[in-house]
Amino acid sequence: MSLDTDFSAECGGAWGGGFTGDYYMKMRLGRRSTMRQAFTLVELLVVIAIIGILVGLLLPAVQAAREAARRMSCSNNMKQIGLAVQNHESAFKKLPGSGQCGSTGSTTTVYQIHSTATQLLPYIEQQTVYNMFDHSTNSIAHYGASPSGSDFITPSGCIIHRSSKGKAYDDPTHPSGQLAAQTNISTYTCPSTPMDPGTRDPVDRLGGIDYMFIDLSDVDSRVGSATYGMRTPSSDPQLTQMRVQGMLDCEGSRLAASTDGTSNTLLSIEDAGRAHPNVAKFGALSTRKTPVSSPAFPVNMSTGPLGRHMYAWADADAVTNGYSGPSNAVAPGSRIAKINNYGQVTGGPAECLWSVNNCGPNDEPFAFHGSGAQAVYGDGSVRFLSANLDGIILKWMVGRNDGQTYEAQE
Repeated sequence: MSLDTDFSAECGGAWGGGFTGDYYMKMRLGRRSTMRQAFTLVELLVVIAIIGILVGLLLPAVQAAREAARRMSCSNNMKQIGLAVQNHESAFKKLPGSGQCGSTGSTTTVYQIHSTATQLLPYIEQQTVYNMFDHSTNSIAHYGASPSGSDFITPSGCIIHRSSKGKAYDDPTHPSGQLAAQTNISTYTCPSTPMDPGTRDPVDRLGGIDYMFIDLSDVDSRVGSATYGMRTPSSDPQLTQMRVQGMLDCEGSRLAASTDGTSNTLLSIEDAGRAHPNVAKFGALSTRKTPVSSPAFPVNMSTGPLGRHMYAWADADAVTNGYSGPSNAVAPGSRIAKINNYGQVTGGPAECLWSVNNCGPNDEPFAFHGSGAQAVYGDGSVRFLSANLDGIILKWMVGRNDGQTYEAQE
């Protein structure tokens, strides 16, 4: 007896009837057709490919959204800095000192003991950090400075302003100042900068800064000049005429001194990406000297371990600078001043490495937003300035009383 016959007999006995072989075969085929089958390898590969394409399409949008958030945070930092300056003037009837008093681009630059960023700490909710610094010591006597023109020069070779008060943050006799300077102040760093606070200074752990107040600009604005659009040479007999004064100085100016209008005059602009000289590609070094003969945080330079930390918010050489363009670029590099100069390659090309003064983020307007940099004006407004902005126009925007006003290209 066949299987179908046996099954038919058995079922026939049970249900009072018999199944034919054809009917049973249909039942078996029906059961097989309802069984769930697994994906084939080809189908899995197709699904994976589709998912990959979707991720590839969505990732740029996610990255763009993250950068937009970082840029907004950066803009808010600059807004807080602008308001802090205005509140300082309201409290003291004068603007904070520029820290770096008229950048000359050489060792003849005059400094205050404390940076502008240090002076603004109470107005960005950092009173505790501010109190850790010494603001009362007679700096001239403490550092044994001798007269140098209308100011004083320390044995280390630093010229300090005649009104300087306090001890420098890198003074070994002032440990609380060192601790304060190692505080990371979020208001002073832009989250778009591709470095976290710990990697900016793995040696001394000093808090960094991504913004700079512009003390002056000496960009040559004489049409037809051989250095038009570049830094005016120090030997040029018209150098003084080519300089424009920024909003801050070391003499205690007020907002009213900006006769071009605070809404037309730049106060601070991004200068992001500076780091300790030991940090590859981002490391930078100033040739200016600290007022301390035996600094707690020595920075080696060709003349000894007295270099400034031009990436640290506590250092006057870092917070305020001149705008002059990449004056140290070598051929075939251009020395034309602009925003984000030599920013196409991280670390800069051979003709203008970021470790060189005024190249890339080293003491020049620079940001990691791609198409420009953000700036805060004297009235506290924050605007995004295009990297295509003419460098001469930017110079007039720096000048507080040059009689030139422009609506910046964004």
